[in-house]
Amino acid sequence: MIDVFAVIDGNILSDLGDNTSGTYTRIHYLLNALNESQNINLKSIKFKQFPQSTLKNIFFNNIIKSIVALKSITILIKDKPLVFFAYPYSLHTIQNRMIFKISEILDLKIILDIHDTIEQVNVLGKGKPKLTKKIEKECIEKSSLVIILNKPMWNSLKKVYNLNENIKIVFIPNAFEYSFITLYPTKYKNQKDDFVNIGYMGGLTKNRGIDILVQSCVNLHEKYPYLKLFLFGTYGEGISDDLKDVIENSDFIIRKEIPRKDIPMSLKDIDIFVMPYNPEVKYLNESSPMKFYEYIGCCKPIICTKCESLVDVGQNDSILYVDYNIEDFTKKIELLIKNPKLREYMSEGLYDIRLDHTWEKRADELLHTMMSLSNNLNE
Repeated sequence: MIDVFAVIDGNILSDLGDNTSGTYTRIHYLLNALNESQNINLKSIKFKQFPQSTLKNIFFNNIIKSIVALKSITILIKDKPLVFFAYPYSLHTIQNRMIFKISEILDLKIILDIHDTIEQVNVLGKGKPKLTKKIEKECIEKSSLVIILNKPMWNSLKKVYNLNENIKIVFIPNAFEYSFITLYPTKYKNQKDDFVNIGYMGGLTKNRGIDILVQSCVNLHEKYPYLKLFLFGTYGEGISDDLKDVIENSDFIIRKEIPRKDIPMSLKDIDIFVMPYNPEVKYLNESSPMKFYEYIGCCKPIICTKCESLVDVGQNDSILYVDYNIEDFTKKIELLIKNPKLREYMSEGLYDIRLDHTWEKRADELLHTMMSLSNNLNE
């Protein structure tokens, strides 16, 4: 039995609620799937935080976090577990960075699951990073196991920090929850020839190809008036007012904001999914978008740009890769509109690979590496 202590708010494991955060989603599904193993004993501490709207709330929040840190340290001393940190989420607070240091002092094995890096936060424009490059490098170098989303991301980190080749790593991309298979148990079948719904899920922000996707669909709608474009997401950085006007005033573009729990069911009427990230943007080229794997979970045809982290997934012709420009997007979307049999063929390919991209499969891969880590610990 491997004892694992996750330095997170344990409430994340219980229920995601209306949260749409990719970080929370990954923590919830990966750790819960890992905990299904009889070889894992996973612990975390649930705690409450008040809105950071008043000095009083900030004061009480810090007291709560300090109490949780003391309880955490007690568990570390008593159980000597493997210590799991989600990066950067788990290390945003001084209290949790103290837990990291004490884990080092106690010579405990540290597992660092990297979701985002400082470089990525800077690109996204989400404000000043809460951590420094010095802290980021130390966290990676001091960890016994580093979980990385994909090889391009790891190559980038190695280059930025001149990291040692001996650091133990495992590649664990994002995935989809099993409820998608329950809702979409069979391969896609075209229902009627004069009906095509195209879907995109996620943030409507700069460099995510929303402008290219919208313009391509506007062009095609003149020829195929039954085409509809569904955008599931909120507006973010870099979307022009003109583009918003096109989206909001269109008679065939439908934008929806839906809670996390409703996502699988909301995609039932989609015929073609689109993953339009700009591969020239380093962060996006190295990303592991949750929605990409959820598209796979639906087993419906996918058009995807040639991001380095995603191009190998559809090697069995299950994914149609596209250049990042309006012309090629228009061409590839029209190809699938005109060829329902091609859509069905692509779905067959997705059906063959999708069990390789569930959270349960990811947890199995992680467990195998953790067993090795635990064996080394016991030697």
